Amino acid sequence: MSSNNTEQNTNVSDIVLYLKCPRKVYYTKRSHKTRSNDDVSYVEHLLFKEFGLKYPQLLEHFSSKADDTKGKMQSIFDETCAELSIIYASELESVSGLTISEAIGNVNACLEDVAFNITEMLADAHNMPLVKALCGMQVEPVLYGHKMKVSGIPAGVVELEGSPAPVIIKTGKCPEYGIWADDRLHLAAFSMLVQEVHNKPNDGGIVIYSRSGCIRPAKIRANDRRQVLGVCSNIKKIKDGFLPERKQIPLCGDCEFLGSCDVKSSLVSKFF
Repeated sequence: MSSNNTEQNTNVSDIVLYLKCPRKVYYTKRSHKTRSNDDVSYVEHLLFKEFGLKYPQLLEHFSSKADDTKGKMQSIFDETCAELSIIYASELESVSGLTISEAIGNVNACLEDVAFNITEMLADAHNMPLVKALCGMQVEPVLYGHKMKVSGIPAGVVELEGSPAPVIIKTGKCPEYGIWADDRLHLAAFSMLVQEVHNKPNDGGIVIYSRSGCIRPAKIRANDRRQVLGVCSNIKKIKDGFLPERKQIPLCGDCEFLGSCDVKSSLVSKFF
């Protein structure tokens, strides 16, 4: 569902940025980007995202007990690589062929783990409803919540336990159990959107960790929704011109806004 509402609203991608670092929301809004995308990890992220969108195909093939499942996976990955420069033409415009080749090699090296974990998942009969739901996934629907004034495009929406539920794709490491705390809030934001758009209660969703082949269902709690609303409120303040206090974290060195982030915070931001 889309909307022509001209009032400024929050996108779920803003929530994801905020969870990484509130200042990213500030600088993204003002186009302060100072680094190029010619980075292997960035291309890996795009590859794992696109490969994750093809998981329904993988699950359907693996669950059919067809021969040469690894060959099918390789074929789907090769297709993903061929489509990447078409789907992300502008994002990859300044990225060198060497960078792309290195990223493809790194992702290709993960396929064995993906195949192993998907096979392990399918060996447990309790996972069949989850697999069936993902095989019927509606890919990347546009959602807009008029009450929340939040919009976004999840990886997909599935029918799970009689209710529509969001699916998100994560391209980083998978936790040993469950899902990461930030991923829970990302999923919660889409769960709230799906609930409003479909006018049906929703208390869960699915996270696909495409790097490892792990698929994790997760329940959404009242506290998760409460936190999402709080983040949305803070994002609105930032978009209105509020500069949050700088947080020094290990990922700062690789941030595309590093060159702009030495701007001193206002006195007010110290209370943010």
